[in-house]
Amino acid sequence: MKFVALSDTHGFHRQLNLPAGDVLLHAGDVCDRGNEVEINDFLVWLGALDFEYKIIIRGNHDVDLRSKQSLLDIDMPEGIVQLNNSGILIKNIPIWGVPYPTNDGSEDWESIPSNTRILMTHQPPYSILDKPPSSPSKGSKSLLRHVKLVKPDVHLFGHIHADYGQKKVEETLFINGSAYRQSKKMIVNQPVVFSLD
Repeated sequence: MKFVALSDTHGFHRQLNLPAGDVLLHAGDVCDRGNEVEINDFLVWLGALDFEYKIIIRGNHDVDLRSKQSLLDIDMPEGIVQLNNSGILIKNIPIWGVPYPTNDGSEDWESIPSNTRILMTHQPPYSILDKPPSSPSKGSKSLLRHVKLVKPDVHLFGHIHADYGQKKVEETLFINGSAYRQSKKMIVNQPVVFSLD
């Protein structure tokens, strides 16, 4: 199966030129300013895309700025699945999604099943594609510990826009799929495509 993976579109999803694939994975921050207009436009756009499966998780920008409540806690349109500390099995490939945590995330990471082949989190693991310019690592140490235990084939995340890219560490391909660049106010990075059998 061919997967198209990305994160952090921040309301600029219509600038993307998506490659073909079977499954679209979006690891959060579909919004920039956290409002229903952005959510609705994203879901209309996503619903019209020609992928057999479309899977999303919530990022830290996908909350109402006033109430701090998730804007994605709604019934998803047909064909779109939101993972919220939950998983889905697609053609015998277990996928698990953890949205941006409200605390340090330790309890959320413990829920990741040992058979997970694709892990989606918004937050990066510590020391892997998690460094803003001239700053120390911003990833989660407890997430990294759990990823090393579970050993998924792929771990997709975002959040740290400046460290977009891919890195293979032991058995796991880590992907920071951040598409949007704040300084340029536009999509600058393309989705990452990978295949799993």
